[in-house]
Amino acid sequence: MTVLRLLPVILSALFLSAHFLRIGHLGPMAVSLAAPLLLLLKRRWSLTVLQILLLAGALIWIDTTVEFVKTRIAFEQPWARLAIILGTVAIFTLLSAYILRSKKNQRLYNRLEEYANPSAGAFIFTGILLAVVQFKVGLPLLLLERFIPGLGWFEIFLLSTYAAVITEKMLDPSKTPVWRRRIWLLFSAVFFAQLILGLAGFEKFLMTGKLHLPIPAMIIAGPLYRGEGLFMPILFVSTVLLVGPAWCSHLCYIGAWDSAASGGRKKPKKLPHWRTPVRIIITIIVIATAIVLRLVGVSSVIATILGLAFGLVGVAVMLLWSRKTGSMTHCVVFCPIGLLADWLGKINPFRIKINDNCTDCGICRLSCRYDALNLSDIKRRKPAVTCTLCGDCLHSCEDGFIEYSFPGLKARTARTVFIVMIVSLHAACMGLARI
Repeated sequence: MTVLRLLPVILSALFLSAHFLRIGHLGPMAVSLAAPLLLLLKRRWSLTVLQILLLAGALIWIDTTVEFVKTRIAFEQPWARLAIILGTVAIFTLLSAYILRSKKNQRLYNRLEEYANPSAGAFIFTGILLAVVQFKVGLPLLLLERFIPGLGWFEIFLLSTYAAVITEKMLDPSKTPVWRRRIWLLFSAVFFAQLILGLAGFEKFLMTGKLHLPIPAMIIAGPLYRGEGLFMPILFVSTVLLVGPAWCSHLCYIGAWDSAASGGRKKPKKLPHWRTPVRIIITIIVIATAIVLRLVGVSSVIATILGLAFGLVGVAVMLLWSRKTGSMTHCVVFCPIGLLADWLGKINPFRIKINDNCTDCGICRLSCRYDALNLSDIKRRKPAVTCTLCGDCLHSCEDGFIEYSFPGLKARTARTVFIVMIVSLHAACMGLARI
């Protein structure tokens, strides 16, 4: 009975795939064929997403009908039968979307219903972000698009589905810290796997076919030295504007290493008070060095060696200092991008807030690897500037005195919106971020 009830949905998808195949659009064809497979997930959000896709499909049929009728009229050919046939297909597609709203289907797809709207939102937001890139950027940035033109749309569908699934996982407060680290490590693995493949001679796995150092500091130092190559700075600033300093706890391709290194110690130590001036000095030195190297005309070989040396020192900081202290010293002391994310991130209104009912027990400090919840910070009811909105501390506070905040939103809603946005950006970066 379930198959028969959903048969119109499957047929509508097949009709759309046949249409796209006829006009040679392989990516949308693949999406049309794969979309009904979302039903296998048995999640409420999958129904919502399918409804949206079917509504979009109906609009495509209507647009196709109008264009075909115009063409027939222009060539003085009969058009009424064609309009009836295509119009019927459009109506059938609309009805298929409506069928998914039936009570029986809603009852069947009721697993984790409370997370349905956020997961659907993550799917849509991720799709919009990547669709803008697919439409507006001349250089094919999505990996599948580079190998088979048009399949970038199928990659968008896959990444959007991934975002919806991960959002569902991340919204469970008890699982958020574990899943954050998992997807962060996955992002780092994907990023560096592409780098290795690029070094092995597969240039399509590199952003431009040219090798750049995979060191966060090079996001600012590289363009200052070269006078070009603004994609990564734009990507960095865009994410900081959307989710504040969360770049450092979700999207940095090396930060996951520092997290793993600091995780070897159960209780993080408080870092020395001089860490702030030191990170400011390091940032100034990196920026000044990049500008001087360009003005003096130093060769790219020497500049690359200097950049590599800086990166290796950063790895040493992780292995020696982060492991010893249990705090992410590379991120909060050594990395210039971390400092910029902390400062620029204050433009964004997302915050971690400590409730006035806090008892100052300090248990949340054990979950913070960014040295942002020392006792003085807790008493001020405000995490330090190094807070990256990772949210690990929320789970550690059994009384729920720590929460996300955003002007005009309740704490739970603010957390939901933040997770939808950060997971969507994570999924988008999975498809776009490469050297």
